[in-house]
Amino acid sequence: MSQELITVVIPFYKGEKYLEKTIDSILQQTYQNFEILIINDGSPAASNSYFEKIAQKDERIVVFHKNNGGVACARQFGIENAKAEFIAFCDQDDLWLPEKLSKQMPLFENSNVGLVYCGAIEDHIASGRQVELPFFDIYKGKIFTPLTKKNEIVSCTAIARKSLLLEVEAFDKDIELMGVDDWLAWLKLSLVCDVDFVEEYLAIHIFHQNNYSSNNAQMYKAELVCLAKIKPFASHYSESKEVDYKHVEKNIHLRYAEAFIFNGDFSLGADALLLAAQSGNNIKLKLKGLFFKWCPVLLLTLLQKTKRIASS
Repeated sequence: MSQELITVVIPFYKGEKYLEKTIDSILQQTYQNFEILIINDGSPAASNSYFEKIAQKDERIVVFHKNNGGVACARQFGIENAKAEFIAFCDQDDLWLPEKLSKQMPLFENSNVGLVYCGAIEDHIASGRQVELPFFDIYKGKIFTPLTKKNEIVSCTAIARKSLLLEVEAFDKDIELMGVDDWLAWLKLSLVCDVDFVEEYLAIHIFHQNNYSSNNAQMYKAELVCLAKIKPFASHYSESKEVDYKHVEKNIHLRYAEAFIFNGDFSLGADALLLAAQSGNNIKLKLKGLFFKWCPVLLLTLLQKTKRIASS
């Protein structure tokens, strides 16, 4: 495959601490036919001189300024202003390894493929720990059904065809989707194209305290909003008939119930368990939810500490 032009879209908001390193990792790609669009989403602190300095790094860097609308709005703005048919996404704090584009782009030789992703190393800044998660759940081909269960596609690993992104209006600007707007986009895309995967770690996904995805309560709400939005959209496609949406919703409740309880948020955990019980009419889950709802917090704290000691 000849080196097709790629547009790299980077939403920016209060990312001065990270952006330059991110840009450098992109400029070091072995695949060099790209433009970089930085979408300043109304960041209050960033100055014009800061962006001028960034743009001077390379003539392929273009900075756009817009009113704050959220990351999905910034991504959609970047797609609409892209010169290329292929759009690669990268967040302001994530990094690419040098061969990322070179190893992903050949998969688009299959005209049925509209989205290609790869593995990402998790870099947890607070603990100084890097994690390479095993490739257990690899989604390839028609992936809508498994993708409804959990988003396994990290946004900084994804490359997609612009024409398809526009066709499905991939990025929904609803602020309640913050943190999972990319999941909704991949779900929409998976209904109109095949998806492929490069089984290598070609990106580094940065986790720090400012990550929106670190807030369980907000992510829980956002995932439920995402599920509510994809159901009517997907109803026009045959793949949607294979999905048990009640089961998917129940698993979202259970996953976050476990996270809330582990973190000591017993009331939120109880609410999630009770909603899971409603989804499946499960009396055991209902009783468990009522236990965490009404049992004294002190007793629950002692139980949690005992469990942690036993598992350590």
